[in-house]
Amino acid sequence: MAATEQAVQIRRRLAAANPAAFEPDLAGSLDNLGAHLSVLGRREEGLAATEQAVEIRRRLAAANPAAFEPNLALSLNNRGVLLSALGRQEEGLAATEQAVEIRRRLAAANPAAFEPNLALSLNNRGVLLSALGRQEEGLAATEQAVEIRRRLAAANPAAFEPDLALSLNNLGGRLSGVGRQEEALAATEQAVQIRRRLAAANPAAFEPDLAGSLDNLGAHLSVLGRREEGLAATEQAVEIRRRLAAANPAAFEPHLAFSLNNLGVDLLGLDGPWEEALAATEQAVEIYRRLAAANPAAFEPNLAVSIDILGIHLSGLGRREEALRAEQEAALLKRERS
Repeated sequence: MAATEQAVQIRRRLAAANPAAFEPDLAGSLDNLGAHLSVLGRREEGLAATEQAVEIRRRLAAANPAAFEPNLALSLNNRGVLLSALGRQEEGLAATEQAVEIRRRLAAANPAAFEPNLALSLNNRGVLLSALGRQEEGLAATEQAVEIRRRLAAANPAAFEPDLALSLNNLGGRLSGVGRQEEALAATEQAVQIRRRLAAANPAAFEPDLAGSLDNLGAHLSVLGRREEGLAATEQAVEIRRRLAAANPAAFEPHLAFSLNNLGVDLLGLDGPWEEALAATEQAVEIYRRLAAANPAAFEPNLAVSIDILGIHLSGLGRREEALRAEQEAALLKRERS
């Protein structure tokens, strides 16, 4: 991070004296700075750096499209991701669609060089459209990303299978969103299969992604009434995420809480065991309470959902007064966030 900030500082000085020579490098450093700030949770600052990169690259691409449009598309894609992370979905979609439009043109002229980047932007477009309730359009974009990545992975599995698994995982969500549950399950099973293989060879790199797909697999199986299988998938996700969170709580506790919450719901769907369901949900609530104390905007909605589920478990065990307190706390949190 410090090195990137120094690079921006130096290149800003150089570009002030000689824009033609040094503005392209300044834009690259600003893009890197935006990415580093985002990883550190400083998203507003990350967006500011990325928007400066977009502004420079837009000017450069207007004067010399062949040289600078690829980099402009990269910065626009990054801008879309950051805007989305800040809850500005409509603006995020606009930036991403500009990236898709440029990359589609570039890929038409040179598929080998630009199809991987086009697939990335299409994948992001699908996520944003779905978040905005435009499910069918989100599905279409994700299907295009899968089609490209399936071809790329067939030719070069080592390079492109991780990306294919990501798009298949998203495809499962998009298909579920339009009610095509069997197809959603099939896509998610493919994602799990790839990620299980990748995680066996490199656990540190791919176990987090495998856990995410297992969580989704559990949800799809449960929707289709295959609750025992769904529970088994969710339990695997919890086991992985528990290990990851023990080693790196800041990075993985939010994901562990999410899986524990799902585990409580899955056990509830099997009409018990109530005590186990309660224990899983209590763990999720305990984690979300800590996270929400540090970052209310990010985690209070999750905490409210978990407390709601906790109330259901407590009621099922005949602990009515505790259940009522949980319901009241969840309602209060929801009112405060509305």
